[in-house]
Amino acid sequence: MQRTQPDGGWPEGTLLAELRRDGSPAALAAERAVLRLGTRRAHGHGETLILDRDLGGFVLLLLTGFAKATVEDTAGATALLDVRAFGDVVGEAAALDGQPRSATVTAAGPVTARRISQPDWLHWLGGHAPAGLALSRCLVHRGRTTTRRLVGLASEPVLHRLARHLADLARRYGTVGPRGVGITVRPRLTQAELAALTGAGERRVHHALHELADRGLIRLGRRSTVVLSLPGLLELADGRAGVGAGLGPDVGPDLSGPGARPPAARS
Repeated sequence: MQRTQPDGGWPEGTLLAELRRDGSPAALAAERAVLRLGTRRAHGHGETLILDRDLGGFVLLLLTGFAKATVEDTAGATALLDVRAFGDVVGEAAALDGQPRSATVTAAGPVTARRISQPDWLHWLGGHAPAGLALSRCLVHRGRTTTRRLVGLASEPVLHRLARHLADLARRYGTVGPRGVGITVRPRLTQAELAALTGAGERRVHHALHELADRGLIRLGRRSTVVLSLPGLLELADGRAGVGAGLGPDVGPDLSGPGARPPAARS
């Protein structure tokens, strides 16, 4: 789970991070070009950005903030599929194949994005050689994340799965607190949303959160979750910490990887 933070501050696995990681003049030109496409728009928390089964073909390039992709099950309950962060693109599947949208995307807090028409998006992909490769790497990253989650559903206890998700959110998107104490998990997810990501009941996730807090790995607030020991969470997620193991707080900003550092705040 080592995280690489590009110089531009885009979280790993996002489209703009992959262009920046390429680093070639052609890739940087592609990045500048896509940031000029479409129109810049601001969206408030909870605003619908894309509607499930809609036939629109535009894409959204997130510049700041986070978005949540959700679907409704047969009983009408909403389930969280994934989180998209600044630097990422949403709606690209429908723009590529012309099929209806497969999920609803809503703003998780304030979001700014560039709304890019389908023709402009396809022209950009076809006109910049590194663009298609960057998008492919972005999609591969999503696929690997999904595979890791599915493997966890089949083989890991709920506590370990939750620890892994919190660690992943903290490492990729978290912000270090004052004087380097703790990492605030972003975006803020409800217990129901954490339950959907973890593949567990909301009550079980509630108890698991408090167990992590009792171990000194996280601190729970009314509107935030702060990771106090990222190494401790990772040990637990990997099954290297036994039940009741004394994993005390590690409040420094070390993100358990050479040169790793928290992302620039863009929300």
